[in-house]
Amino acid sequence: MSRFYICSVLLLLFALAFPANAVEVKIDGSQRFQTIEGFGTCLVAWQAPMRELYRTEEFQDTYVNGMGCTMLRVNMWGPTLPNAQSDWRQISHTDFDMQASRGRPQIFVDFGKAIRQHEPNSKLIGTVWSPPAWMKENDSITDERSSGIRANDYRGIRNRVKKEFYPHFCKWMVEYVKKHDSEGAPLYAVSPGNEVQFSQSFESCVWDADDYVIILSMLRTALDREGYQDVKIFGPETMTSHMYDGGTGTYIEAIKKDKAAFEAIDVFATHGYEDGVVEEMSANSSRVFWKLIQETGKPFWITEGGTGGHDWPVPIQKGVANAIHNALVGGNCSAFVPWQICEREKSTHGLMLTSGYTDKSHAARHYFKFIRPGAVRIATSPAFGPIQVASFLHESDQQLVVVAINSANEEQTLEVTMKNVPKGKRFELIRTSDDFKFQNDGNAKIELGSSTITMPPMSILTAVMNQTTN
Repeated sequence: MSRFYICSVLLLLFALAFPANAVEVKIDGSQRFQTIEGFGTCLVAWQAPMRELYRTEEFQDTYVNGMGCTMLRVNMWGPTLPNAQSDWRQISHTDFDMQASRGRPQIFVDFGKAIRQHEPNSKLIGTVWSPPAWMKENDSITDERSSGIRANDYRGIRNRVKKEFYPHFCKWMVEYVKKHDSEGAPLYAVSPGNEVQFSQSFESCVWDADDYVIILSMLRTALDREGYQDVKIFGPETMTSHMYDGGTGTYIEAIKKDKAAFEAIDVFATHGYEDGVVEEMSANSSRVFWKLIQETGKPFWITEGGTGGHDWPVPIQKGVANAIHNALVGGNCSAFVPWQICEREKSTHGLMLTSGYTDKSHAARHYFKFIRPGAVRIATSPAFGPIQVASFLHESDQQLVVVAINSANEEQTLEVTMKNVPKGKRFELIRTSDDFKFQNDGNAKIELGSSTITMPPMSILTAVMNQTTN
């Protein structure tokens, strides 16, 4: 038998084993990263038609069971307490006007309560855009102009809380927690400031780094004093990519250096914008931010952000799927809560339209619906490139979920090998591509810890391990 013949046979066998465009996907359950706490959005509470939509059972079901949301970001709204109180001890949620501006604050309570009836483990997280106007230097919940501060300089901006009212501010936040609790929509976590460097013509309030660490420790004391030790504090909700001196990094360093503030904060949270409007989806910014907090042992949440365009293939090229993948894999993010669940027209800010799902919605559902709270991200390669893959293990039922993005213009074959994960019989496949929208795409057999999965060009696929013999 000639050497040429033997080589030809070997090449043929190799080609059969590893077809053209084959990608080796390696999953190792022994290397574990963050635990997922949930996915969700905020609400367009300032528009009456949106509030009416949110009160329908159909939309509540869409939020929880259709999109798969398990978190809701709540606006802790300043106008709920319009009248000044000289003694902070007298502030009570029983005096709150939850119907202010035709029910803007109440919709968060109502919707939060409703989604918890669909999914009892739904988590509500509350953010203060602005405290009551009487607590602030400018006596307003807004600013006449839009501007910004650095972490060490207010630059003359008066859109901030008066120091003598810090106790009042913390008491008001505690009473807001009580209000939600009393109405069956308890808050899992709260944040004292939304984008603390930006003073806006909409509800806003700035905090420099020194004052921010003060309010963190005061808020923790106030919550603990009234029996809310389990309510977490997250922040500073600045921009993920603002690592420069005077930006996000300065706030983080200030928190880490202040013992009381560091003990007070439970979660570091940022927003996925470049400037508060333009979406920021870089894996690098998430990775750099994670390195800034990794040593603390505290989790990272993205609690607002844009998510790109709606029409295919943008959601998997520089869109929502990339934003989620980059946050989860690049930044070890535990919760991903972008800005809005829906809008009337397509924009970077909403995941869907009031009229229903878009391609962007489906791309997000590949993560939201299948990666449930409690899932642990495990080592998977390739994480970045034309093929991006991430894997998650649900330890409660040993369910393995793999999400893969193929942003290439050609079909790809994934040769998946797994170790240190539960044994399964097959993967159930759900795919979205140009003409295939979040549909079942059959299954792929698992034999001896290996499986072969074919992905069409420009597609996203979720593979859910089935452990039954059927």
